[in-house]
Amino acid sequence: MRKAMKSGNLSILALAVGLGGALGCAEQATQGSESDDDLAATATQAVEVEGVTEHFDPALAAIIAKAKLASIEANAPSPQAAACGRAGPTGTSERVNDAAFTGAANQRNGTVAVSSNNCTIVGVLQPTDDALYFCWTLGNDGFTWTYAQNLRTGVRGWTRDNLLRPPPGAGVGGARNNCGI
Repeated sequence: MRKAMKSGNLSILALAVGLGGALGCAEQATQGSESDDDLAATATQAVEVEGVTEHFDPALAAIIAKAKLASIEANAPSPQAAACGRAGPTGTSERVNDAAFTGAANQRNGTVAVSSNNCTIVGVLQPTDDALYFCWTLGNDGFTWTYAQNLRTGVRGWTRDNLLRPPPGAGVGGARNNCGI
């Protein structure tokens, strides 16, 4: 059920992602003159990290990042990667039920990823786990990450936004609020 839409309108994509069910079935929008062959080259990949298989769709992750970065006000600080060991601010939060969108999603202690040297996994959001989303920032991988708390385990950590459900009323996965870091 994969359909490429030629559209620069991210709000349409946001609605499609928010209503699309599993990421593998969500409609994907392309920017500019990308072809179906370009989409095939960035098909969903299963990434196994310490026993948890995460379904990483780089095209969708890039679209989410672009949409969130476009939402930042001109005078706001640019989001920066959270170094390993850095927690996000917790001043605001939104509860999201069944937070992991496509299966289990790792929670890390930062958003820095360099080759195979990623920040430490501190927890895992299972598909039925509810979470509090605090805020998002940009990882050094170019994708957005949300600082969230697993309400079942109490663990707080960073999870890439394409692995998270949108909060109620939002169009893309992960927190709505920029962390300001």
